[in-house]
Amino acid sequence: MVSGKFLPLPYFLLDEELAILDYSRSASDIFLIGDNFRTLVDEESRQKVSQYIQPDFSEIEIELNMKTKYDPLAVFGISSQWEDNKVHILCVEKTKEVDNLTDQLTKLRSRLSETDFELLEKKEELEVAIERIHKLSGPFIPLYAEAGLVPLFGDLQADKLQVIEENILYRIDEGDYEQVFFDFHAVGEITDDGEKQLGQLFETIQLIGTKTIIVGLSPSQVRGLKSKGTLKAASMTSLKQAISEYIIKQNHK
Repeated sequence: MVSGKFLPLPYFLLDEELAILDYSRSASDIFLIGDNFRTLVDEESRQKVSQYIQPDFSEIEIELNMKTKYDPLAVFGISSQWEDNKVHILCVEKTKEVDNLTDQLTKLRSRLSETDFELLEKKEELEVAIERIHKLSGPFIPLYAEAGLVPLFGDLQADKLQVIEENILYRIDEGDYEQVFFDFHAVGEITDDGEKQLGQLFETIQLIGTKTIIVGLSPSQVRGLKSKGTLKAASMTSLKQAISEYIIKQNHK
């Protein structure tokens, strides 16, 4: 019979009573070898040994809690095969497999964290770019000492108007403007939440004593504007008309 001493994994050759007849050097490196295989097994797993490591199961794979030189309770996968009233036992430590899987999971989490950080950076860059675009969609342009113009561009949603509002209110407060013209010629759709936000903006401007004049609304936009703030705002057909009337009034002061 060929000896299993040089097998790279813990190996045992046992008789029917599970007495140890032969073992590999790898086994002696890990276990304190006694006379019987049961002495290497934790007490809670010995019933499993008696139940499954017997000739009735010619080949079987089970897991056992075993006592090693380094760990009093290590999990091993056991493969057994009977031959001529003797059983070959091969042991593979599951604890190492778990450690390897844990290490792989840790590395994966680390890579995912790095990816998340990169995505977060890109998200922040995107948010800055979107905010910049929103600001450019409603710039504040001084016309005269007392009047300013806000040409609006694109669809009007609440998030866009919130960004625009901050800049407009700051400029009105800074310049002490009496009137602000809002030009809607380049506006597309006004969403429901955008219409509410627009109404709140107009109300805030009116409360601080500045007059709002809406210019260039389409018929569909007129029907859509129902909020209190927008209804209180004056409305004119064209920017040219609005500015002309403003200049005439200024000259008659």
